[in-house]
Amino acid sequence: MKVFATSAIVLSAALCCLNAFAQGPAAPAPVAEAPIAAPAAVDTSRWDAVLGGFWFHSPASIDTANVKGLKWGLPISSGDGTVKGFEWSFLCGATANIEGFQWAMIGANCSENVCGMQMALVNCVGKTLDGLQFGLVNSCVVEGAQVGIVNSADNAGCQIGLVNLNKNGWTPFMVGFNHSK
Repeated sequence: MKVFATSAIVLSAALCCLNAFAQGPAAPAPVAEAPIAAPAAVDTSRWDAVLGGFWFHSPASIDTANVKGLKWGLPISSGDGTVKGFEWSFLCGATANIEGFQWAMIGANCSENVCGMQMALVNCVGKTLDGLQFGLVNSCVVEGAQVGIVNSADNAGCQIGLVNLNKNGWTPFMVGFNHSK
């Protein structure tokens, strides 16, 4: 029963992260009297040393913030900015760009670009991985190394795991080890 409950929590966290990652920020409801405002741009001139979040897009300032240092989430950390340093969350880390280390204790990490390392039960990178993913299930499109039970990529540099799916690997499916051509 305990294993089932833990599995359900992990699966729920992964689905929440993937859903938020796929949908992006929620659009404000249209108002008849006022025009719809364009989404706020990420301010690249301002960097925070420490920043915390509680849920996807909460607080609102987390969406456009950049962090050089520590970004934490209890339970979720998200945003469209960049973290240069360490992003820690309990359930889900979903900041768009990571340059450093991203760790979700019992959930998932979902980012667009990672230059460094992701560690969680489920890791996914939408564009570029220049580093390592370490978890039970790992997914990326280009580059990087993956260590886990199930690894999936279009062109991963190195995969070590029970099931390795690599579209441009030695073979598209390999047990134990796979590498891009």
